[in-house]
Amino acid sequence: MIDYSHEVITMKMFKILMIVVVILGCASVSVGAENEDDSIFAKMWSKAMPKLEQALELFERGETLPESKIFGADKQSNNAKYEKLLNEVFDILLDSEFHASRGEYRSLEERIEKSEQKIAELRKERIGAPEESWIPFRQTRSKIDEEVDELKEDIARFRKEKEAIRSSMVAALSAMGVSVDGAKLDILLASVSGDDVIALLLAADSIKKINLQIVDLLRKGEGNIHMARKYTGVHMVLVDIYLHAHHDVLEKIASEYSPRLDSITSSAQLLKKQAEQMLAATPRGGSQREVLETNVKANERTVQTASLYRDYLRTQQNKLRISAEKLTSDLSVARNTYQTVKTGGDLISLINISMRTLESVFGFVLPDLSTVYDQEVLKEFERITGQIRKGS
Repeated sequence: MIDYSHEVITMKMFKILMIVVVILGCASVSVGAENEDDSIFAKMWSKAMPKLEQALELFERGETLPESKIFGADKQSNNAKYEKLLNEVFDILLDSEFHASRGEYRSLEERIEKSEQKIAELRKERIGAPEESWIPFRQTRSKIDEEVDELKEDIARFRKEKEAIRSSMVAALSAMGVSVDGAKLDILLASVSGDDVIALLLAADSIKKINLQIVDLLRKGEGNIHMARKYTGVHMVLVDIYLHAHHDVLEKIASEYSPRLDSITSSAQLLKKQAEQMLAATPRGGSQREVLETNVKANERTVQTASLYRDYLRTQQNKLRISAEKLTSDLSVARNTYQTVKTGGDLISLINISMRTLESVFGFVLPDLSTVYDQEVLKEFERITGQIRKGS
């Protein structure tokens, strides 16, 4: 009789070992993800803190400088250095996986657009191409068809990659506390102010993390009066950075995006009117009527979408103004606290107030366009965005 007990024990041990490996593997993936997040924050902290401390020194220095001076430093030159540092720190606050994903998403959009343009060029070239040719490098219809098929495969792959990134961005925004679905994210990414809004959200999330780290340091014992005052100053500068960012976006909407949108609307209205006048003078059955009718509809769609776009920008403006008002109040309190702080507890109370303001920022992202949202509107939305960015 053959004794299988050794093999049975070996198999059981192998199964146990495999279970342990799987568990350890899952744990390492989880820890790896946490470590990656910690690593990103650690880099941001190490880059941002020296500049925040420099900005704080400039703020203190500015309190004692004269308004203007022919030679040497004055408030004006000091403020210029201070604001330069604010902009540098703001850029550091944007460093995140989401920011990188946004760059990849835009790159894929550009690659899709280039591939589609190439297909259009090849189809035009195919009209005059021969079926066959003995010249090696001459384009034939079959070669063009192969190239078009390859480009279509590329586009399908790019769109699949885009969809994966889109899903990850929705999940990342949800983790920040932003209520957004795929359709709303599409509109955000398609809008001219989309990157500005995303930057504000990423900065708010980073500021929250820095504030929480400061609270943790204070609670662990770094709560003497010197450290409490220093961190109160750092917090004050962070609030000022975020307020400056709000004002920058409001300025862009008011002085760049809205005027360009008005120009696009006026142009579309004029073209629509001209097409209607030519249509009225064209006899029924005329060969040009179909073209003119298409032009009227196209410009009408542009005018309607531009109206939605204007509402979208106005809604963002209004919510940004409300947020900026709260931040202005928070900054006044932070400056006052910086001058009078006595303990780490004072700063923790101040941070808790500011955290509520940051949480409210996550609610202003998107107006609800779900009632009018469809792919045609989105395409026109994107086309208008392209025109605004080009300044035409």
